[in-house]
Amino acid sequence: MDKIKSFTILTLLLIILCGSISIYVLYRIKSIHKISAQTEQLVIQTNDIHTKVLENEIAILSFATTYDSSFLDSIHVRKSAILKKIDTLRSITQSMDQNQVLIDSLQASISERHQVFESALSQNPGPEQFLNYVQKHRKENFLKFGQKIKAQNNSILLKQQESLQQREQGLINNLNVLSIIIFAVALIAVAAVFLSFNAFSGYKRQQEKANAQLAEYKELLEEQVNQLNLSNKELEQFAYVASHDLQEPLRKITSFNDLLQEQYKDQLEGEGKLYLERIAFAANRMRKLITDLLEYSRAGRHKEKEEILDLKTVAEEVMDDLYILILEKNAKINIESLPNILGTYSDWRTIFQNLLSNAIKFAKSGIDPVINIQTEIASEKLIHEHVIEPDPEVKYYHIQISDNGIGFNPEYAERIFIIFQRLYGKDVYEGTGIGLAVCKKILDKLGGSIFAVSQEGEGATFHLLVPDYKK
Repeated sequence: MDKIKSFTILTLLLIILCGSISIYVLYRIKSIHKISAQTEQLVIQTNDIHTKVLENEIAILSFATTYDSSFLDSIHVRKSAILKKIDTLRSITQSMDQNQVLIDSLQASISERHQVFESALSQNPGPEQFLNYVQKHRKENFLKFGQKIKAQNNSILLKQQESLQQREQGLINNLNVLSIIIFAVALIAVAAVFLSFNAFSGYKRQQEKANAQLAEYKELLEEQVNQLNLSNKELEQFAYVASHDLQEPLRKITSFNDLLQEQYKDQLEGEGKLYLERIAFAANRMRKLITDLLEYSRAGRHKEKEEILDLKTVAEEVMDDLYILILEKNAKINIESLPNILGTYSDWRTIFQNLLSNAIKFAKSGIDPVINIQTEIASEKLIHEHVIEPDPEVKYYHIQISDNGIGFNPEYAERIFIIFQRLYGKDVYEGTGIGLAVCKKILDKLGGSIFAVSQEGEGATFHLLVPDYKK
């Protein structure tokens, strides 16, 4: 893949270079076309100048022969026309310094020829004298100026042709470089295609291998899921046995104990009576443990239909069930806000039953329990810190249940959610240590989380993070 990337980058760079050279070649072609047009104009103008110079020589000869002033006027007219042609040459070749120098020389030669004519006319007054002068010096002046002017015209055209040839050669060189680059791009493209084909073939083989491994993992996972389902069914059967078969001997023990206490209470004294009381207490505690263990095994696994629940209504129903306890402890429960949640009634009733009863049970001695319940939208930071694999498509509610009870040491913040873990002895606070474990199991099944924050003697706050799937 690295080679393909390198070839791709190199190809792109060469394509960019090729495009730049192509643009430059187009510019050079346009420039050569412009110079070609200039050259055509130069040819036309220099031919016109040469023609008018010859016509001027004929006019001078005609004037010398006839001494007709009309020829003299034509000489001045042609001089003006020649100078205009020279100005046109200057405008055509204004970007070429060498041609400007040659044009200056051409203009100087034409001016010199006119000055020679004017001087000869003033020094040889009269038709015969001027005619004799012209006949005597005609060949000399014509050769001196005519050929010089012709040579200067040729020099201008030669410089223009050299410039055109240089630009054409530069264009040819650019086209050669462009051809080489195009050839290199083609070679690299072929190499890239070849490497891409090999890489794709290798990727395809790896993909097929990965798919085969994935199929094996899927088969293994299905097998493990089936085993897990079988294990869960066995666990349900065990829970059924625990809730029925194991409780039956306990009921008999309790019944016989009650009979013994009722029929022989007058005969039992001291330790005998104490032993029966302890048997009754142990039997009741065993029954409570079995019932709570059954509840834990079934937590979050009810086949009850999910529905939109008003959690405030569920919490108020739990408060009604705890009415006697609330009255005895003089507890005050404030529900500021609770959301509507998609879930099962029994799960949320269990959660509120455990959390509210715990908040009342672990109250400070001599202080009335005060419990506050409120809800807000959970922040992204809080979700990622406490929820395993959060769902990015839904929002999470942050339910907080705080109390003013005895609290606990922060180092036990995770331990309290482990089944059968107790921070206080059963003689101090009754319970089996299963309630918070049940709450955690239910919220884990819901895709949420529960954690607690507390300090000893400063109460505790239980935080519930619950996904909003009702949409």
